[in-house]
Amino acid sequence: MATALHEKKIKSADRVLEIFEMFGPDRQSLTVMEVSRALDVPQSSTSELLGNLVRRGYLTRERGARAFRPTVRVALLGAWVHPTLFRDGRLLPMMDHLQDQTGFAVSLSSMIGVSLKHVHTTTGPLPQHFDEGREAHLLHSPFGHVLLSLIRGDDVRKVVHRLNVESTDELHVRHQDVITALEQVNRQGYAFGRIEAGWSGIAVLLPQGIGEEPLALGLIGRTQDMEARREDLIRTVRQGIAQYLGPRVARDTGEVRAASMH
Repeated sequence: MATALHEKKIKSADRVLEIFEMFGPDRQSLTVMEVSRALDVPQSSTSELLGNLVRRGYLTRERGARAFRPTVRVALLGAWVHPTLFRDGRLLPMMDHLQDQTGFAVSLSSMIGVSLKHVHTTTGPLPQHFDEGREAHLLHSPFGHVLLSLIRGDDVRKVVHRLNVESTDELHVRHQDVITALEQVNRQGYAFGRIEAGWSGIAVLLPQGIGEEPLALGLIGRTQDMEARREDLIRTVRQGIAQYLGPRVARDTGEVRAASMH
């Protein structure tokens, strides 16, 4: 029995690696049917495996096409193995530069379904319960607010309703309060807010190419320190992004809205 379970785990690991290897420069996304045929396994097993990778933040589901594509967390897995491909690129050095300039931890976040994930955070003072890769509440974070600012209309209401249903009473948020917060984000171009007691964050959207996963970048630190330097900090973050990344390509916001709901 133990041997059978061991073999099953090994086979599942092989299939996960095979799925990641299927995503190449000419394969931006894959459907359940395509993966099922390539792996020669039932669609039900394939759906379960892909769903697990979505829950763990390694894949994201495209709403309209019912297809899957890797998230930024996959790229970060090999950053230390191939430094010339990622570590010596622009994103991580920019984060290190911003920490040196501000003295605060710098965090990169993405929206997986209706959850917020801090996929990479520089070393530095952080809240006691802050955990890189852990799901955070989208409605109770400045990083979540800037990512939600990409969503329009009734989709915002759906996200708020779903999160309220899945959350404890003390985490419930009024739809109108979320709309007001998102309008402020769109006006000022950043979000400032509580991470947890005594700790706050400043977050902005990274420049995004068409079809790319939306990402939020920001600083995390003691609330009183961040409030005292708010304007200076947001200016430093914007200057760092302009210096290292530039404007890149305009966002295709329609595609972002469709992808962000799942």
